[in-house]
Amino acid sequence: MRTIAIIGLRGLIFVVLLAPLAFSQHRYSYDNPTTDKFNVSFGGGASFPTDEAAQDLHAGYNLNASGGYNFNRYLSFNLDYSYNRWGLNDAALARFGEPGGRTSVWDFTLNPVLHLAPHSKFDPYVTSGFGVYHVNLSLTEPFNETVFACDPFFGFCFPQTATVNEVVASSRTTKGGFNAGGGFNVPLGETRLKFFMEARYHRMFSSNGADLTYVPVTVGIRW
Repeated sequence: MRTIAIIGLRGLIFVVLLAPLAFSQHRYSYDNPTTDKFNVSFGGGASFPTDEAAQDLHAGYNLNASGGYNFNRYLSFNLDYSYNRWGLNDAALARFGEPGGRTSVWDFTLNPVLHLAPHSKFDPYVTSGFGVYHVNLSLTEPFNETVFACDPFFGFCFPQTATVNEVVASSRTTKGGFNAGGGFNVPLGETRLKFFMEARYHRMFSSNGADLTYVPVTVGIRW
């Protein structure tokens, strides 16, 4: 399965890197040489574990930040950071023998981006890349703790009991991985701001056991 995925990714990277040569006759002139050569985006959305991960994790959420250089209207090269988090389902919790748990992963990846219709108001794009992934598995149990709550009106503090989820065991791993996917940009009025929506397939390699795979669906703002 990993070999098939890597072959497909190599093909997508080949397309992303070489397809702009087909558009070389369209020279890109910047309206603003400084701002138009760079892009920044922020977004978030839902994140769906796939394959073996889907058997142990609930759907979760993702946060994303990206920035990079625009070589021309068709090709940009970005550094992406994303954070994904999911809760463990009942089957996984029963196997660990704990009442609560979660898994999170952050990654930094380098991604060329190919814009398929940069002169259109609906600009679809494809992207792929490699990077470093760090996953954290935490198991939790509820504990009653005494905390101090302060009354802002009367100005005094008093102790009270609160239930918190305390981490009782955790495991961390850093490995390489890749992502591939696509989305679209839509301009917001006459400004440089654009609304974007995208979905990507991520695979974090594992030395033991199955690779961690998931698909975040992200919406956000890009300029």
